[in-house]
Amino acid sequence: MKVLIAMDGSPTSRHAVAYVARMRTMFERAELTCLFIEKPPPLRAVGALGADPGMPALPDVDPQAIVGPLLQQLRDAGYAPTLDVREGEPGPEIAQTAVDGGFDLIVLGASEGGLLRRTVLGSVGRSVLSEATVPVLIVR
Repeated sequence: MKVLIAMDGSPTSRHAVAYVARMRTMFERAELTCLFIEKPPPLRAVGALGADPGMPALPDVDPQAIVGPLLQQLRDAGYAPTLDVREGEPGPEIAQTAVDGGFDLIVLGASEGGLLRRTVLGSVGRSVLSEATVPVLIVR
């Protein structure tokens, strides 16, 4: 089974990774790919178009620094995860990566917060659920 775990270093992605690590028997033969999505930096795009040539560049994002501890947690649980880094809007990019890679399951964390926020799935989760053509496991 090929499993795609969406992660961004947030508490929600930590919950998803902890779940997969705990459920070792369920994912015992799974091939895990962790997906980190970099949002396109709109400020760089504006600067590139010449709207404000003096605009400072945004610092580069280091996905390994952000999700490295989560990858290590999976390694400690006995997995050999790989990391895929893509750029785009998270929801559609997660769904498309699942199709492109022939994944059997997408795992992502649910939004947290108060009672109202818990009853409403986060925007990335809603987007993945509406666009994915493979099963999605939302972990809380």
